[in-house]
Amino acid sequence: MEILLSLILGPLGKILGIIVAVGGAILYGKYYQAKAEKAQARADGYQAQVEIAQGREEVQHEVEKVVEETRQKVEAGDAAGLADSFNRLRDR
Repeated sequence: MEILLSLILGPLGKILGIIVAVGGAILYGKYYQAKAEKAQARADGYQAQVEIAQGREEVQHEVEKVVEETRQKVEAGDAAGLADSFNRLRDR
């Protein structure tokens, strides 16, 4: 029992303690690195969602503008303007 205790508390124990501490530090670093990478991926996903939403808003604004112009042409009875608008939409 004394031999075992002296090995644990002696030079072999110090070496094992250092190895365990270094291994723990390496695992700790890898854990937080993986956690940071996941957070960055999540942030990139949110940024992409924001960009998509902005694109949709721009398209929606353009569509509303075209619809309003068409409505005004219909109310004004501008058949030539309606035909021109229709042809431009069809050619896109």
